[in-house]
Amino acid sequence: MASTSSLPPPLQSPVDSAQGQQPPLSPVKEIPVFEFTKRKRWADLLITELNDTIILVLSESCQVWYCGSAVTEILGWREEELVDGDLADLMNVDDRANFRNAFAESVRSKTEMLVYARLQCKHEFYVANDYTSAPREVLFEIRGRPHYLPDTNEFKCYFAMAQPYPSRNTAMLNTFLELKMENERLQQRVAQLRAQSQALDGTSDSFFASSESFGATDASRAEFDMGASGMSTEMEDDGPRKKAKRLAAEQHVCVTCGRTDSPEWRKGPMGPKTLCNACGLRWAKKARKTSEPEPDGDGGASGGSATAIY
Repeated sequence: MASTSSLPPPLQSPVDSAQGQQPPLSPVKEIPVFEFTKRKRWADLLITELNDTIILVLSESCQVWYCGSAVTEILGWREEELVDGDLADLMNVDDRANFRNAFAESVRSKTEMLVYARLQCKHEFYVANDYTSAPREVLFEIRGRPHYLPDTNEFKCYFAMAQPYPSRNTAMLNTFLELKMENERLQQRVAQLRAQSQALDGTSDSFFASSESFGATDASRAEFDMGASGMSTEMEDDGPRKKAKRLAAEQHVCVTCGRTDSPEWRKGPMGPKTLCNACGLRWAKKARKTSEPEPDGDGGASGGSATAIY
């Protein structure tokens, strides 16, 4: 019987040999991603930071159960002044019937509601045609959907949000379209005047030739159309919004306590600016205690120099 030492070595497959020749891959450095849900009470912050949209929770009879804090900034009402009241009482008289019909149909068919209504402001008034003061009204786009229990199919509440119409983006787009229409009208007017001058006499060509700067050529018009798409971004970058945008991009969260407001962000075990001021100081103090002190070599150096002198 042949011994095991005389057996030939096992053959290595080409796949195994190819894998053995490949150098080990270097670990990929993960870029830390800021997650909004890691903040403390992130759901409350999400609702309270909506300053241009009013969050509403209504009953089946359109009674206000909850109202967002944005109503104070937009309409001037306090939240407690609207809770337990009828939302339709805040609307214009001509819009109440349309809103109630849309609300009842949404609750009955369990579908989304979209309706436009004028809501009254609290502290702002205007003089009507009959010389009587009336509260100023703001047109709102109201969207909502009823909430039912999945098992019992029982109505629980109605979630809705009201946003001024038109919104800021819509108003900015309307302004851009108005400017573009005005530009086209001026181009046509310049062309008409040039044609009239050429019909009268040819001596006025030099005068109207100087007005070429007012008329956009095909290249300049293309540049104008391309730059129009980024007009909203440029307008947002100017003024105080640019500072707020920069602050939002540099927001940090402490990995130990979860706070987001700290006078200074310090280095931690996960990298720079991952700990708040207090947690960073505690971690640095603990790291100094665990590290061993380095030996002081000044004494040995001074002794060696003294021996060399003697």
